[in-house]
Amino acid sequence: MPRFALAIALLLAAPATAQIPAQAASSTQMPPRAIMLEDVERSRQNVLKYVDAAPDSMLGYRPGPGVRTFAEQIEHAAGANIFILSAAFKQKPPASYGDSAKYRHDKTALKAFVNKSYDHFATAVRDFGDAQLQSDAAFAGSTKIGWRWISTALEHATWTLGQTVPYLRANKVTPPQYLPF
Repeated sequence: MPRFALAIALLLAAPATAQIPAQAASSTQMPPRAIMLEDVERSRQNVLKYVDAAPDSMLGYRPGPGVRTFAEQIEHAAGANIFILSAAFKQKPPASYGDSAKYRHDKTALKAFVNKSYDHFATAVRDFGDAQLQSDAAFAGSTKIGWRWISTALEHATWTLGQTVPYLRANKVTPPQYLPF
């Protein structure tokens, strides 16, 4: 049975009365920093795998007018992480991770951009104080407890990376298997 089908079968077989432990359900309980850093690293590895899967000729591919190219999608997936944290925690984001005219057209430069962005993201997760991560922070009309902005940034990266699957398929490239599967 494929893993996905097995996972669905296990979810369906779970008792409907199963409860999430109170500690895990709390939106204020900060996960251990090591887990947040593992998630940042897993996100980085996923983005890099997608860049590796794409042929160089695909970086400028756009499925239609008015939408991002593949490289611009990757740039958005990786670059928005620190933008979200900087905005939520009212800090100045880094000036640049490189020349977009170059990294949008060169796979090696695009991977360097991704790594610089994720290095900064990981540093921010390591350096934010517990008080900062456990206090409310506002961004884009939404207020969340600080550490949840890390989760939101990771969710955004995953969502944006998922948008590149049709780009790959349209160019006859099989998308890489998503980590942690």
